[in-house]
Amino acid sequence: MSDTIEAPVTADSSATPGGEAVSSSPVEVTALDLVRLTQGLYFIFWGLLLAIVVGAQILIMVWLRTFAEVFLGVGVLAVLVGSWRLYQARLDDAWRASARRTLVFAALTAYFCVIFYMWRKVPLAMYLQVNALGFIACAIGYLIALSRTVSTLAHGLGRDDLAREARWFGGVTVTLLLLPFIAALLYMAFMAAENRENGLLQFHDLLGQVTIPVMLVLLLPLSLTLVLVWAAKDAVLRRLAECDRSRAA
Repeated sequence: MSDTIEAPVTADSSATPGGEAVSSSPVEVTALDLVRLTQGLYFIFWGLLLAIVVGAQILIMVWLRTFAEVFLGVGVLAVLVGSWRLYQARLDDAWRASARRTLVFAALTAYFCVIFYMWRKVPLAMYLQVNALGFIACAIGYLIALSRTVSTLAHGLGRDDLAREARWFGGVTVTLLLLPFIAALLYMAFMAAENRENGLLQFHDLLGQVTIPVMLVLLLPLSLTLVLVWAAKDAVLRRLAECDRSRAA
């Protein structure tokens, strides 16, 4: 028996026994691709979790350098490996395009992460400051691209409810991370024009003003992304279990 999962769901079967909504025409996915998806989502989940913990510590102790910063690179590298595994899964064209964008943002984030670590050593170097902003921008872009990728995957697995959640969580990331980041860039540009000085000097001041309540708001889209990745992993594992049962039959 083939290891390709067709598992069409009729319009009458709008929910699984666990109460999860499904679509009427899921995409055919091979068992090998399901394994790749599972591995990729695992790497992304644990990599993001590690990067979030270390990133929160950096915001709390922005002027201090700690050994824990090394683990930020470990987390980013794990996310890059996971994104590569997702890209290796061969679903439809929409999935390939979405996974490619996620992989590109992951690669850019990994590149800027090295320079971000250098910026922590020499925080007043203008070149490193610009690249530190690039690291933050690419990290935000990755979270948005990942939400869209999970939405595409959920559609392919017949999980329209998960696809809606992915779109909502992506909107939260745009609202709570991307828009404030753009506002911070505009503020630095305004201060540079107003005071006729390097606007990047305001970067440290803004980081120093991050309080615990502000950090909790910033961590909200990150925690939602972790929940989204874990839910997508569970959906892939259920489909893989269906494949095992069909092959056993």
